[in-house]
Amino acid sequence: MARVLLADRRRLFNEALGALFASDGDHDVVGWRSSREAVLTAVAQLRPDLVLIEDELALPGKPSLIEHMLAQHPGIKVLVLAPEMNVGLIVDAVRDGAMGVISKSSGAHTVLRAVKAALAGEGIVPRAMLPHIFRLLSDIRHQAAKSPLNRLSPREREVLVLLSQGWGNASIGDALSISPHTVRTHIQNILEKLEMHSKLEVATFAMQRAGELANT
Repeated sequence: MARVLLADRRRLFNEALGALFASDGDHDVVGWRSSREAVLTAVAQLRPDLVLIEDELALPGKPSLIEHMLAQHPGIKVLVLAPEMNVGLIVDAVRDGAMGVISKSSGAHTVLRAVKAALAGEGIVPRAMLPHIFRLLSDIRHQAAKSPLNRLSPREREVLVLLSQGWGNASIGDALSISPHTVRTHIQNILEKLEMHSKLEVATFAMQRAGELANT
């Protein structure tokens, strides 16, 4: 029997979902939680097979709660519940690692079917929205391909992130386990590739691109 953790800020909604699964009999609800911290603790302690979580808990922040859970427990499945469906939300959830998104207004049969499908490794998105999702993903890839950050190596991006946070060369070297000389080389390469002239200019650029850096 699959173990399911419910996560919604509203206790009554958690209780309603719990009653739904109890009547189904195919899933064991191991608990419900209403805050980000409580969800992380519960996932570590209860080891659910699937977390059914509302979007307002799952997605805000970077890394998101989905990313936190999957980083610590790669084997679990995450399915997001949302009051309203939109393409951007679905893409964000799937990019963070969720199996998909279902509407909170879905009927009991739809919710149970989605949970079973997610546990089986199937993606859950509304079929009618697939063309819009593919179009948005295509646009995102196109924009990423044009980004000057693509000129940088993964290590140079790591150095750039730390520069944007005000770190000095020695601190960057300690954090990345590289010598100060190697840090200076990376910075020089960054300046050349981005066609910039100072660390301040690079740091300002990195702060403006913080969201993009977090996703690379």
